[in-house]
Amino acid sequence: MLKAALLTKIAFWMTVLGIFALITPNPAWPEWLARMVLSTGIALGLVTIGLSWWKRR
Repeated sequence: MLKAALLTKIAFWMTVLGIFALITPNPAWPEWLARMVLSTGIALGLVTIGLSWWKRR
């Protein structure tokens, strides 16, 4: 349970960072890096949700 909570927090903050890095007018990161962080956060979140759903079944 603790691992799922930690993975969820990491996925959430990666998604938030990626979104804000993409919508800022003068980003500190290159666009490809912001997109990579955003997609990794979304993928990690989906995997965490899928694994917790699979463990419950």
